[in-house]
Amino acid sequence: MKKRLLTFAIGFCVALVLASCGASKPVADTALGEAVSFDRHQVWQLVALKGKPVSGPATTLILNSEAGALNGRSACNRYFADFTQKLVEQTAQGTRYALKISYLGVGETRCPDADMEAEARYLALLPKADACLLTEYTLTLYKGNKEILKFELQ
Repeated sequence: MKKRLLTFAIGFCVALVLASCGASKPVADTALGEAVSFDRHQVWQLVALKGKPVSGPATTLILNSEAGALNGRSACNRYFADFTQKLVEQTAQGTRYALKISYLGVGETRCPDADMEAEARYLALLPKADACLLTEYTLTLYKGNKEILKFELQ
């Protein structure tokens, strides 16, 4: 357990350092031809899970494509993972990316059962995402053609 906690702490610190580097820049214009890209300073908040609105403690996601890392806070714990994305297409609806999320690390803090269940559902779906649609204010993750997680820019 100490080794797992140490791995989590190191990964989280690295993610924080990487997220703090550089200047913040706004989301790119969504006009056709100008791809919207991930900004490591943007915090996305989960608003729907499998198309159903979520409530309870805020679940957040921060993507840093330059470092190939993501992190955030689920209902009870902080988490981090590696990810890659590949631009698929730019449409009037937003920018589509192929996505691969791997090596998901999570803290081990206990909290009320309902929050733990919500966290488990979210963390089970996150690494299953294989595509996303990024707009100026929303990020939707898909498994195949099915929406599994939807976030709004905080």
